[in-house]
Amino acid sequence: MNVWRPRQSIRPVAIGLLRDGDRLLVAEVPNDDGSVKGWRPLGGGVEFGETAETALKREFLEELSVEIEIDGPPTIFENLYEHAGHIGHEIIFAFPIRVIDTTVTAERRFQIRDNETPVWVEWIEITRFETGEALLPTALGPLLAKI
Repeated sequence: MNVWRPRQSIRPVAIGLLRDGDRLLVAEVPNDDGSVKGWRPLGGGVEFGETAETALKREFLEELSVEIEIDGPPTIFENLYEHAGHIGHEIIFAFPIRVIDTTVTAERRFQIRDNETPVWVEWIEITRFETGEALLPTALGPLLAKI
């Protein structure tokens, strides 16, 4: 089992809010025991000298082998969270996006590799997040009506 801990520095992160009808594309966020803690839209860290938009496009190419189009300005917010007793701190750039190749919408659940770690990705009905399933970062919940 791969144990993950938050970085002990502020991390800029770009995530893509990709919808297909009433579904949102998200990845499992596991606890150390392998149980699902919640779900998070795909994306990743913004590297030094890279824009958040460029980082998001790079992440989708690396993880899903698909090109995306940015479908509006990002919502930017600060995310302070706890994972396994460790504090994490992120500045999130949440972009509404669409995919150019829609074959990614065909499979309901599939696996990708993120830094050599297998990650389950799934299309989940947004109503599940409205009724208590954990969407991470938690500040995304109120944004779902806007995307």
